[in-house]
Amino acid sequence: MEYVSEFVGSLIFLLGGYAYMCNITLKNTLVGKLNYIELAVAWSLAVGFGLAVAVILGGPAYLNPGVVFGSIINGSLPIDQACMYLLMEFLAAGTAIILCIVFFWDSLKESKGISKRGIFSAYPVQKNIPLNFVQEILATFAFLFLVLGTIKAASGASAALQIGVVGFAAVMILSLTLNSTGFSMNAMRSVFSSIWFALLPMPTKDGEKVDWGYQLIVNLIGSSIGGILAVLVVGALF
Repeated sequence: MEYVSEFVGSLIFLLGGYAYMCNITLKNTLVGKLNYIELAVAWSLAVGFGLAVAVILGGPAYLNPGVVFGSIINGSLPIDQACMYLLMEFLAAGTAIILCIVFFWDSLKESKGISKRGIFSAYPVQKNIPLNFVQEILATFAFLFLVLGTIKAASGASAALQIGVVGFAAVMILSLTLNSTGFSMNAMRSVFSSIWFALLPMPTKDGEKVDWGYQLIVNLIGSSIGGILAVLVVGALF
């Protein structure tokens, strides 16, 4: 059940965010254009609800490879279990993209010439990999410090609500990172999804390629370092 909770929580988190991204990116949708406040609220609700559901289902609610890696390093998570949690996150990313393809099939077909990789993975407004790398570490650390600290402190029947609210608040606060890192803070949200984006067929992909240099350096290594630091600091404090 713990692995199921990781899959379900990750799926809710990713599907909520990707569905909104489809609505603001593709043609023939009811939303149609970016609204910054809407974007922050949509991702915040997706993250908060995903965390809360994962906790309700009895899981540790990692929902982030950086947290998994940090838990391996501090000795709280055996490697075999860590691999299962990472697999659940990877499968959730693929499932979320497949569901978006199904539900937005007609909109995808009508959206020729529109970049679609940014729907499923984070990219900065201005690419500056050394700076983006540092920004990703700092943003991921701040976000996960708030969430993991709440998970450690929360107890009782209201624990899931507390964690969900903090997850919502943390993303809202860190929405200022959108211009710098593309609002990732999570390798599952970007790198795992980029793998699926490269593999899965979808209408009018138009040969668009993943920027693997950015994804691996910033969204994998950068966010993982931030997640590991957050796990270690929270573990030391508690």
